[in-house]
Amino acid sequence: MTDQPNRRSYTSAFISLTFLFFMWGFMTVLNDILIPYMKGVFELNHTRSMLIQFAFFGAYFIGSVIYFAISVLHGDPINRIGYKKGILWGLLISALGSLLFYPAAEFHMYGFFLSALFVLGLGFTLLQIAANPYAAILGPEKSASARLNLAQGFNSLGTTIGPVIGGFLIFKYFGDATGSDAVKIPYLFFALVFLLMAGLMKLTKLPMFTNPEDSVSGFGALKYRQLVFGM
Repeated sequence: MTDQPNRRSYTSAFISLTFLFFMWGFMTVLNDILIPYMKGVFELNHTRSMLIQFAFFGAYFIGSVIYFAISVLHGDPINRIGYKKGILWGLLISALGSLLFYPAAEFHMYGFFLSALFVLGLGFTLLQIAANPYAAILGPEKSASARLNLAQGFNSLGTTIGPVIGGFLIFKYFGDATGSDAVKIPYLFFALVFLLMAGLMKLTKLPMFTNPEDSVSGFGALKYRQLVFGM
């Protein structure tokens, strides 16, 4: 049986989760700011500048494949450790990816920036795996779709205002910084935000939903042909 508290309303937990949706929407579109900026700093051609998107979104694919492989061999990790711990790990990995921007700027290495983006993408992958179902179960089952829609709405808000704020931070506020140094302070700030959110979620009494009985190995949902063809 699923180990979970009564389906009462967890307003504070859902507010924290909604801000998390906003943050990863905000951070995702910053790639659109980084492409022209890095293109100028490192004198990249169009193909090499597109490696920014490839590194970030490639992490989604690779992270999902790794997660799937672990699930097949050992059972779903999120079901075993709980959604809260999954989100905490996602936040810590995202903070690490953001922190790596600082040494990348110090050494002025484009490959280092791509590695930082890849780690950041891995963190976001784990966040999405854990946070989407977590939002659905934070309250009555009949309003699960409404909670998901609201959380995704804040994610869209983040993608809308992200380029405006990100462009202001990198080009305007830190425009006097030379070369790749302009991304140091913004991404240090983002790392601090992720760490604060991880600390807040760790200290806040949030429901620890787990489902150990469903943590079985195998191909699970891929046994359904409709899902496979839909992918």
